[in-house]
Amino acid sequence: MASGRDQFLHYLLQGVSIADPQAVVTADPSLARALSAAYLLADTRKGYDILAFVRDTLPLLLRQLQRSTRRERVTYQGQIRGRVDWPATTKMRLQNEVNPALYVCRPPLRQENTPQNQLLKYVLVSLENLIRDLPVELQMAELWTAVSDPPSTPFTQRLTHMTFHLRQALSHVRLHDIDVPDVISTHHLSKAQSSKNEMYGVVVGLYGQYEQIVRRHNWEALWPVMSQTLLLPDPTIPWGDTCIRLAVVGFLRTRQP
Repeated sequence: MASGRDQFLHYLLQGVSIADPQAVVTADPSLARALSAAYLLADTRKGYDILAFVRDTLPLLLRQLQRSTRRERVTYQGQIRGRVDWPATTKMRLQNEVNPALYVCRPPLRQENTPQNQLLKYVLVSLENLIRDLPVELQMAELWTAVSDPPSTPFTQRLTHMTFHLRQALSHVRLHDIDVPDVISTHHLSKAQSSKNEMYGVVVGLYGQYEQIVRRHNWEALWPVMSQTLLLPDPTIPWGDTCIRLAVVGFLRTRQP
């Protein structure tokens, strides 16, 4: 029985052609969802490699999360924190039998539920959901990349490592109070893009890839991915042969002058 690799080489030598890959994918919504999610997760290009991001960049970003500082009135007995609100302090002292040790202060209160961090958590939750919902047959595919040694590895191995780092990050105490927005707005993206912390720019890039490949099923956005990464499932499974044919088309397309 031919493996995904054997079938890929057979079609490559045969010169298989699919006139309109976008139409093939669009005609089957289930295939579109599964294949786009799989290639997003398999992407090994610098700046878009999700495994490299969650393994190397994310732990650093979690230690440097953007915070907003706000000031609220807080009453203290016998101590001062931040700036003293003297009018409020005088009023409070008179209400408490002229208590000279009472201070109404405005200490700086830091919170991490910022647009940048909401975008980050949205991306992490979305990636975890993609892995969870990926068909087992695609999880078991061979992953061929231009940057791995050996070039062929089980896709499930990459997914397992990715899942471990994602779950570790999402359980981090600093993400607990950060909301996951229903929709990412231009405000989220502009705040992350303009952050002095360049790691948020990587998050914006990953979100852009997610939007183009997974949400819009834009086949053109897969060509750059296929220049370095191919997924070759068992040709006998549902979609298997189609996935391999599309991989051949993508492989040849990226090598056209």
